[in-house]
Amino acid sequence: MSDQPYSTPASNVTQSTSDIQLLLTPLITTKFWVRLCSIMGFISTVFMLIAGVGVLAVGSLAGGAHGANTAMPILIGILYIVFSALYFFPSLFLAKYASSISAAQESMNVNDIVKALDKQKSFWKFAGITVLVMLGCMLLGILGAIMIPILGLTSFG
Repeated sequence: MSDQPYSTPASNVTQSTSDIQLLLTPLITTKFWVRLCSIMGFISTVFMLIAGVGVLAVGSLAGGAHGANTAMPILIGILYIVFSALYFFPSLFLAKYASSISAAQESMNVNDIVKALDKQKSFWKFAGITVLVMLGCMLLGILGAIMIPILGLTSFG
């Protein structure tokens, strides 16, 4: 310890390779699964987009040819396209997370580990917000299912 009370404090903390490897090991072991989930999410996004566009096209063609109601196929097609966006963003966050893990593995730098964990945080933040929005939608659906019969808004009977 220095006799000078106003000197900069010294630290014996160093970034040893073994400490960094210890931090990286859990990230490296999950990188394959993160990448797999990301790729499967992108594939699901493409299939959902194709299905949504297909339902829109078939619904509008069938409705125009036979005079049927096209509102339901159009609604379903739009929902598929919207839900494909909900698959795209988590897949993107996971892909960025897996790439950040690779960068940290190559550089063996604590700052790159922090960047990788920040990418993981983005994924979980999106997932949490999505869960809250879906819970809100469920609550509105339950309230609607209760209130519609009470207010006599049904056309059945």
